[in-house]
Amino acid sequence: MPRIATPAVTLLSLACGVFLSACATPVGYASGTSVTERDTLHRSTPAPTVEPEAPFIAHTVETDIAAPPEVLLHWLVNVPLERILLGTEKLAGIERTDVLSASWGSPGARRRVVLRDGNTSLEELLVVEEGRRFQYVVWNFTNEARRAVQYAVGEFRFAPTATGTHLTWTYRFRGNGWPTQGILKDFVEEDFAAYMKVGIGHIQKESTLDLTARRD
Repeated sequence: MPRIATPAVTLLSLACGVFLSACATPVGYASGTSVTERDTLHRSTPAPTVEPEAPFIAHTVETDIAAPPEVLLHWLVNVPLERILLGTEKLAGIERTDVLSASWGSPGARRRVVLRDGNTSLEELLVVEEGRRFQYVVWNFTNEARRAVQYAVGEFRFAPTATGTHLTWTYRFRGNGWPTQGILKDFVEEDFAAYMKVGIGHIQKESTLDLTARRD
């Protein structure tokens, strides 16, 4: 999960004085917690319950890729995130992911996402519909995102076309409400929108390289 950049950080820090619960220490990072204890907590802490009727702040990007939906979905679920989410000048890219469940790829699978700036979040797959969509939830941010965001829900949808797939990627952010909602809205519509634009460009490039080579 990318960080919310300054000058929003200053305002978010002030907001922390109003809503301390939104700025609590992330699970697994309390002082004195060992690596083993951290990993146990990251495996066992419940994922947020997605609230269908709650207000979300969302952004969507789209592209066309010359690969069938079922092939592209399998590739995208399993591709290393550090290949496709390289970040922008304002938002850190992904360094690696640490799988916390027995495997990755099915609903309920969980991993820790480690950013290049050292911050982390947890991610769990919620839905995998072959050839149609997959959805995941991200939470337990260690960076300043936790000041404004309870959790985020990402979803990829795959629609067949004459030449392959129309891919739609949507991120929805469940905010903490006033006084950070306006800051979060600006962040999603500007910095995170740019992050997603760059990301889907890399998805198109890397999937084309891999899946074209596979066909050949």
